[in-house]
Amino acid sequence: MRLLAVAPLLFASAPALAQNVTALANIVQALTGSGHNRLATLASQLNSTASGQSVLTQLSSGAPFLLFAPTDSAFDSAPSNITSNNDLLADVVAYHIVQGNFTGVSTTYTNTTLGRTLLNDPNFVQLEGNKSQVVAWAIRDDGKVHVLNQRNDSTVLNTTTVGNITINTVDHVLNIPESLAATIPADNISLTGVEDAIRSVQLPSNGGSSSLFDILNSTLHGFTFFAPNTSAIQDAQSQLQSLQSNTTALQALFQNHLINGSTVYSPELAGQNLTSAAGEPLSFVLNGTGHFVTSGNVTAQIIQPDVLLPNGVIHVIDRVLLNTESDASAASSAVSSASSVATQSTSATAPIGYSATATLAGPSGSTQSSSSSGSSGSNAAIGGYVMPSMAQVVSVGVAVLGVVAGGSLVFA
Repeated sequence: MRLLAVAPLLFASAPALAQNVTALANIVQALTGSGHNRLATLASQLNSTASGQSVLTQLSSGAPFLLFAPTDSAFDSAPSNITSNNDLLADVVAYHIVQGNFTGVSTTYTNTTLGRTLLNDPNFVQLEGNKSQVVAWAIRDDGKVHVLNQRNDSTVLNTTTVGNITINTVDHVLNIPESLAATIPADNISLTGVEDAIRSVQLPSNGGSSSLFDILNSTLHGFTFFAPNTSAIQDAQSQLQSLQSNTTALQALFQNHLINGSTVYSPELAGQNLTSAAGEPLSFVLNGTGHFVTSGNVTAQIIQPDVLLPNGVIHVIDRVLLNTESDASAASSAVSSASSVATQSTSATAPIGYSATATLAGPSGSTQSSSSSGSSGSNAAIGGYVMPSMAQVVSVGVAVLGVVAGGSLVFA
């Protein structure tokens, strides 16, 4: 087979790969046999860059990997710069490769499965502790496995295993997570309302002031934001309007939707002890009905988990957490703890937090619950935002939001 002849060429400028000719030849053969001719051919391009060589070296290491392999037609419909730019190609392919063994792992949305990919290019990933980006997937109502957070609805068509690599054939090239500014238009039904609100909240930043939107979009390296959907913002409109003259309370309210310095994905929420950016306890319950978060005396359900960003994660919730309390000392302590945890090495070869959701099949699944409150837990970040004192608050406002209409992209 002509494509099999490509495999030995992969080692011309990467001697470390020379010991794995047979393994890579088997991969190329498997890709070709399952209709992935384009991906097999692109292996030679990967070898032309240092990052591409790193990807190939890791794949041939013998460690277990899960490969989301786009079909030939998926590459045909992908932006042309992906295959014409070897550095970008290496990053895109790296995002399709998940570290670890996921055999037997299955979750039904809104429970999700997440794995750490090989993508760690700082041009695309700014998570705490220089962690690699993750990819999320789950079984949807149609019974198919869908890769989440995609502008094109990406589904797994079939699965095969070759040696240490499990190959999930997908019908689209996966999109690398984009910035908050780019993500909101793609998920306009859920997030347009909260965008207007967090753009109006001004916080001290880098010697001046920035909106909470800008801080989430580019300043923080590691955060978790519980974003009320548009209908939740509308339902809380009167309460938000009443806080317009109390900038400190309104600032605290939105900071109580934020975990500062820690990217906490939905399977990790159960059993965690977390503190908001306002220094208030956040408690979590996971059961057969879904995921729930409580701040103060308000509980909201997570209706769209794990909206992935380059520098954090968003969980869309169905209520505004109307808690205006704050504790600056607790917030500062949580950020310090987060920065310390971010420097610690962690294993990236297992499903993220899977044990918490393994027995849950979704709303009709079996019940398992856990709650927590108090100090900040794990997965923390360097570069966290320290809650300002009352005297530092610049200005806060709330936009009165209209009804969002129109179609939406398949995003979650």
